[in-house]
Amino acid sequence: MSAPLVSIVLPAYNAAAFVGDAIAAALKQTHSSIEVIVVDDGSTDETAARVHSNPDPRLRYVFQENQGQSAAINFGVAKSQGEYIKLLDADDWINPQHVERQVAVLNGRYDAVASCRWGYFVSEFSKPAVRSELTNASYDDPLQWIVDSMTHDEGMMGGWMWLIPRQIWNKVGGYDPRLSLNNDFHFSIATLLAANAVGFAENAVYSYRKGVSGALSSSYGRKAMESAFLTTVLGTQALLDREDSERIRQIAADRFQSWLFCFYPDYPELVKAVEDRISELGGSTLRMQGGQMLKLLQPIVGWKGVRRMQTLAYRYGWRRILERKARQRLSELD
Repeated sequence: MSAPLVSIVLPAYNAAAFVGDAIAAALKQTHSSIEVIVVDDGSTDETAARVHSNPDPRLRYVFQENQGQSAAINFGVAKSQGEYIKLLDADDWINPQHVERQVAVLNGRYDAVASCRWGYFVSEFSKPAVRSELTNASYDDPLQWIVDSMTHDEGMMGGWMWLIPRQIWNKVGGYDPRLSLNNDFHFSIATLLAANAVGFAENAVYSYRKGVSGALSSSYGRKAMESAFLTTVLGTQALLDREDSERIRQIAADRFQSWLFCFYPDYPELVKAVEDRISELGGSTLRMQGGQMLKLLQPIVGWKGVRRMQTLAYRYGWRRILERKARQRLSELD
């Protein structure tokens, strides 16, 4: 029996510095039947030239005017022909056996998704700091995978984690193109709830780039915060539609609470909407996490007082301090 065709879809925007390595990783897969589709989301750098410099016939380049990552992924999948779909970010890496192992663990199933191990890297993509998680296991109930991930692990919902049968992709409908920041949260929940099982591929490793990405400001602008709110609404509602229970309500309330810390005080309309959601769900006792200064001040002025102080400090130079601390943390990963 011939190996199933796997479509590796790689969205790229101004990714000239990294896309060559990601393409190489995709083309070096030991699985014998793959196609690699790079979707150039309106890049203005040398991304197209980097892609075209690789003559491998399994590689295809498609272009769209800039519409964002969600739309780029959907466009790439629509152009693909594989029985299974694998997503790969343009600045990330997968080990050579990745696809082969995920295909093997599904063993011909088209009603289940395959998961993988993953870890962060800063400069050496082939040596990520791989996480050890409770969800590094196969599950007969994908909802339980979500519960375990969000209560015991980091709640990593990257769409790149999965090998997805096309029939499940079609059932989900791909990514919501309205979403930018945290778009994977809703997509992964919808994908898992559309599956009947999760197969864990122990030897499939995804290497996720972690860096000071220019920006605290671009990650926390209004559009990004509105996306974070919408993806949380969509994702948590999908969970509640599947199981409206105390445990799911707590998970949903805590997820909203974690974003409330980010929205306050700059986005009062989102703060009000999130506080209403948390109240409807029964409340959250999740505490804001941070360093020693936060732990010292929070009992005195409350988390809102701390956030006001952080916002004021950020406006007067604290950003540079935060970025320096971030670089220091990242250097510890190398």
